[in-house]
Amino acid sequence: MSKPTAAQLKDEGNEFFRKQDYVGALAKYTEAIALDDKNAILYANRAACQYELNRYLDAVDDAKMATQIDPGYAKGWSRLAASRDALADSEGSAEAWQKALDALPKTNLSPAEQRQKDQYSAGLNAAQTRGKTSKYRCSFPVNLDDGNLPWQIATKMLPELQKAGLENFSSSAWVISYAYEEFAKGVESMNQLKSIPHSQAPGGLSYHGNLMGLTYLTNGLMRDERVFHLNHPDWITKYNNQVTFEATAHQAYSGEVETFKELVQKRLKEKGWNDVRPALSVTVRKCIMKGMLESHLGGRPDTGVQFLKRVVNLLEWGRLVWKNVHKDDRGVIFEDTFLRGVRSMHLMMSMNAYSSGPSLNSHLEHLKEEAEDLLKEIGIMIASNNLSKEELDPGMVSSLCVYPAAIAHKTIGFYHAQKARYSNGASACISFISGATAYLQAANTYPVDDEFHAFYLTCAMDCMRNAGMSIGDFNQAAVALRAAVPKMMKIWAFSILQRGGRDEKIQAHLRRADEMMKLVAEGKLTLEDPVPF
Repeated sequence: MSKPTAAQLKDEGNEFFRKQDYVGALAKYTEAIALDDKNAILYANRAACQYELNRYLDAVDDAKMATQIDPGYAKGWSRLAASRDALADSEGSAEAWQKALDALPKTNLSPAEQRQKDQYSAGLNAAQTRGKTSKYRCSFPVNLDDGNLPWQIATKMLPELQKAGLENFSSSAWVISYAYEEFAKGVESMNQLKSIPHSQAPGGLSYHGNLMGLTYLTNGLMRDERVFHLNHPDWITKYNNQVTFEATAHQAYSGEVETFKELVQKRLKEKGWNDVRPALSVTVRKCIMKGMLESHLGGRPDTGVQFLKRVVNLLEWGRLVWKNVHKDDRGVIFEDTFLRGVRSMHLMMSMNAYSSGPSLNSHLEHLKEEAEDLLKEIGIMIASNNLSKEELDPGMVSSLCVYPAAIAHKTIGFYHAQKARYSNGASACISFISGATAYLQAANTYPVDDEFHAFYLTCAMDCMRNAGMSIGDFNQAAVALRAAVPKMMKIWAFSILQRGGRDEKIQAHLRRADEMMKLVAEGKLTLEDPVPF
């Protein structure tokens, strides 16, 4: 039996696409591309599948390939425009819509071409309109003069904690203060960047400054992303200039993943690690920042997840390809701790994305698998005592070991809680019990003075109530919660979580516990009775 041709596979893919089986269609187009990788239509069709599956970065890559193969292919440009629009790249979207229009005939358009022109014109107008408004908003405006921000309070606490010795190493003050120290250095680098007019430089400007800005920013966010804040109206502009400066200086990469991998390997042979290492670092770190900006400021955690997932995939690829290369050559981004930090951020953002718009159950299952893999990895590291000398400060140990474990536990709790909401009867009850157990593990993994310790106790209590667990178990969590609140408030009186109703939720659970224990004392309930719903 003869093997199918690229044209036959394309037809099969088209049929899958018409049936809205985008996974099946993508598989067929991928097989066809393996046989005919110079076919712009195949790449454009696969881009359409990626788009429908919400894989916008991959859609951009495929659409770019279609336009590179055939610059006159209007549909290729329209796929690129739509995908860029989904990533909130209004400028890039408008440029691609215009290219799509330019690729159409100027006169004597067929009815189909006229419909394309109308669609592309509407897309161009919408992109241009969006481009006139600010892409990001400040979701956490701060007044640094107040001195009440978590990192400010924590920094003042450090001398006292240092005097106390090892017994006070488990404090969120270490984590948030060191995170702020790194993040602030990145912001300082942005502020010190100087621009000089230069006719041959990109944008007509040449920049001079500190090439470590992105390193400091991302290191701070991986220690604790709650440190992220904008302290100046021009923050985004200064950040973009810093990215341009570092990316230009180190010739960082962009574009389609497979092409990127080929270029890295070629450049490595020609110029060596001293040239490639900083280029890889800037490429990875600007992608991390893009994900954070999309999620925290753009309000698009689903888009941010795609950027972080791409980083994880690139890091895992690099660790495999260069597993025998010394870390001083390939760079810190391929170390266990760095990957663990990115994976933790990816889990956090994925939960936010799911909460803002629940997607397929398969995505939820994948989140749980990622969390379990992360816990296994941390367990192996702890068992082997594999902590390098650079990680010996308590803030670093917590940020890249303790906190990722807590994030993994709360991801598993989130998984069970979500599964319970889409189940009935005994299945829902079992899922809520599992959720309570995982949330308690998360809460108890965080330092008791971290707001997450208290918050995830309340999440566990939610699950207990929904599962009909005993009043005794509920009250035990309430006792821990009541003891934690004063410690939490010492550092975390003001935070995004607090602004989102954290304290109201805590007080509601404590009142419920008090009411039930009063009824127990009156003999109307027992500790073994289920929590009243």
